[in-house]
Amino acid sequence: MRYNHRIIAFALALIFFASVLTRADEVDNYIEKQMPCLHIPGISLIVVLNGQNVKAKGYGIANVELNVPATKYTVYEIGSMTKQFTATAVMMLVEEGKVSLDDKITKYFPEAPETWRRITLRHLLSHTSGIQNHVAVPSFPNLFQTNLTQDELVKLFYKLPLEFQPGETWAYDNTGYYLLGLVVEKASGKSYYQFLDERIFKPLGMTTTRNTDPRPIVPNRASGYEWQNNAFENRPILTPFVAFSAGSILSTVEDMARWDAALYTEKLLKKSSLEQMWTPVKAKDGAAAPFSYGFGWFIENYHGHRLVQHSGGTPGFSSTIYRFVDDKLTVIILTNHADRIIEQLAADIARIYVPPLRRPQGKPDPDPKTSLVLKEAMSNLLNGKPDPALFTPAMRVFLATATGKGFWQWFASHGALKSFTFSDREDADNSRIFRYRVILGENPYWFSFMVMNDGKIAQIYFW
Repeated sequence: MRYNHRIIAFALALIFFASVLTRADEVDNYIEKQMPCLHIPGISLIVVLNGQNVKAKGYGIANVELNVPATKYTVYEIGSMTKQFTATAVMMLVEEGKVSLDDKITKYFPEAPETWRRITLRHLLSHTSGIQNHVAVPSFPNLFQTNLTQDELVKLFYKLPLEFQPGETWAYDNTGYYLLGLVVEKASGKSYYQFLDERIFKPLGMTTTRNTDPRPIVPNRASGYEWQNNAFENRPILTPFVAFSAGSILSTVEDMARWDAALYTEKLLKKSSLEQMWTPVKAKDGAAAPFSYGFGWFIENYHGHRLVQHSGGTPGFSSTIYRFVDDKLTVIILTNHADRIIEQLAADIARIYVPPLRRPQGKPDPDPKTSLVLKEAMSNLLNGKPDPALFTPAMRVFLATATGKGFWQWFASHGALKSFTFSDREDADNSRIFRYRVILGENPYWFSFMVMNDGKIAQIYFW
């Protein structure tokens, strides 16, 4: 009987591994088809399922000039995926009683303007402070080419206007996360990078992960590119001073998989702290914010499948981590092309491993009138002429911010709206989610719209 059990177990194992290999081949075919469409020179990806790395591979070229292939060991800038480490560092200090989420930021920046007096660390973590995103201000990038000190930079931050009152709505804000890195330094007595290295990277065995300083020799470091005039162009390294705690980390897919594994445990933070980070913030009066964001993470849901994710983009790199936490599935993709929408790659790969995540196609549209309104709303946004009457108050305020305007200009840069096809809809709290397959330029993307019961659009996001 025991012998038969062993045979059955062996047979089941063979079936499992055959299934994994089939899926891996499907991933290869998919990635190799998508890369030329998106003009991405190199990709490294890893798929983690039930705690096992079931796929880890590089595709294309890490350095075009030297014709160096991308592998699972290739090192990339991860851009704004850095924010999840910054948020974790802050929450570590919260657990130690060294900072409080409700601390006013003037405790750490006493020279801040009067308009900042109501802003808390919680507001910075959740992008609800109202401080203008300095990255979206045209004159700011040029300042980083000067001999500006960090103190001088912070004083320039003080001159940025509040685009809304703290907690009124949500707008992605690199300025806030830059300030949080300085809070980590002030509260811990260590440099931001030293804190991450000692408290996160080394304990987790993330031996390759470090800051983006271009001076050290970093084995397997990829070069960054952008597709311009039908050819790749070199892009500069994003230095630690420029992006700091908002986006200046280098890593590999294998190191990021170690990070993913730790998030299922309490190695770094208590479960209660992690759940707080993965709870979407609300706008004024408990309204839905323009994006579902916690502390350093976007939080979404697809028919009961919870998704915790974040992407990153720098002048030469794009990255994303998609964690379907209840399915124990994570897809991590790092690339060396500037600020591309690659979220749909992670979503499509996830569907290969968990079929219920697949998006329906060719499904009859049960509400073509609403679809027509949503298509028109998206078209107007891409053309820079949104109709405020279509949106909730929180969304209207967001669309008027520098981030909101820049966000849709970035979308528009991917090409004209050529197709808008219904895929699926789902009921949610006081709202309904409509999902569409959208073609911008020559490439398909998935977009979701949250429409409240009163017909106002509360959210538009690409997933």
